[in-house]
Amino acid sequence: MRVYVVTEKEVRCGIMMVLMIVAITIGLPRLPAVRRWRHGAPKGVTLAGQPVGGLLPQEVRALVTKLAEQYRREPHNAGYFEETGELIPEQNGLAVDIEGTIKKIFSAKEGEQVQPVTYVVTAARDRSYYLPVYEGNADRQEVSITFNVAWGEEEIPQILAILKETGVKATFYFVGTWVKQFPELVREIAAAGHEIANHGLYHGHPAQMNRAELVRLLEANQKLLTETIGRQPAKLFAPPSGEYNQQVLSVAGDLGYRTVLWTVDTVDWKRPAPEIIRERVRSKVRPGAIILMHPTAPTVAALRAIIGDLKAKKLQPVPVSQLLSTSTATNEQKAGVTN
Repeated sequence: MRVYVVTEKEVRCGIMMVLMIVAITIGLPRLPAVRRWRHGAPKGVTLAGQPVGGLLPQEVRALVTKLAEQYRREPHNAGYFEETGELIPEQNGLAVDIEGTIKKIFSAKEGEQVQPVTYVVTAARDRSYYLPVYEGNADRQEVSITFNVAWGEEEIPQILAILKETGVKATFYFVGTWVKQFPELVREIAAAGHEIANHGLYHGHPAQMNRAELVRLLEANQKLLTETIGRQPAKLFAPPSGEYNQQVLSVAGDLGYRTVLWTVDTVDWKRPAPEIIRERVRSKVRPGAIILMHPTAPTVAALRAIIGDLKAKKLQPVPVSQLLSTSTATNEQKAGVTN
């Protein structure tokens, strides 16, 4: 049997061959042209008219980020100008979805013309912040039960018990002077999952106040409520006695509050018979309605039956913020605002 002996020269040649193959395998993909062919954007693709074919991911990201700055349009909030009496509607902004645009570029076909992926940046405050809110969206089977609380602490425990028993979440508007007297009750209401909102620092006459006092009426009470319940209450303002003018709406809107009134006034503060309170709700309630109540004994006596009537009509009581989470065209029509 013949034995083949590998020479030293052949060994060296073999090693050199292996090293060359390794070098080619590792180094070739790192060559600029090869990298762009393998990892770059498809050939001939353009973004908003700019050629991006062959650009590497980091280069595409830099280009898209720069383009996003050019495309961005800041939103503008609605506002009321007292000098002219003009309500200026909001203007939504525009922004580029950088990740979505990059993905669109790299999934494009050769030669495809790509436009940036954009999305709307909504204004923080639309025109509804400068209009009185009488009701919510009538297209959903929802209503809101609200309590304006400036007195009547003795009735609160029974109200909470009925709301818990019937599975209803209500909105409670508090006057600051009451909050200072009964902070534990406010915390109990908040802990039960009810919506906490602003009824003013004291039960004054908003339509007779100047701007500085209106700001104090709202912001000092909001601060008090926040400190009491340990979180920000809803940015909803129920003006004392339902009193407002355009300045009240303007100040509240500038501060980010919705000025909320009512659809159904039970007038329970006059303490009529429970049957009268119940009938006032039953005869006027409709989808989107806001029902105004106070913590009185007749209200407590009527509350369970009122909730039963609402559910019989397939109307689900929800907090005001949820009720106002959609269109407010009805409120604009009430205020005489047109597009």
